[in-house]
Amino acid sequence: MPKQPRWTVTADGKRPLAALVADLGKHGFVVREVLGEIGCVIGDATPAAVRRLRKLDGVADIAPDAPIDLGDPDRVTW
Repeated sequence: MPKQPRWTVTADGKRPLAALVADLGKHGFVVREVLGEIGCVIGDATPAAVRRLRKLDGVADIAPDAPIDLGDPDRVTW
């Protein structure tokens, strides 16, 4: 089975984040990390599952997760 894409779910703040996380898991989202301070959940799901997850109560947005590379900390860039 191919690896599922990684996504970032942004909560709308209208319901408890824990309830949203539980619903995401029930609907095919594999939760990897919960960033409670900023209302985001990172995890894996198929694109078909994401189409369904976007309709869940409490979801503001779901976007593909992108890697961030800050580079070598010893390299001066400016």
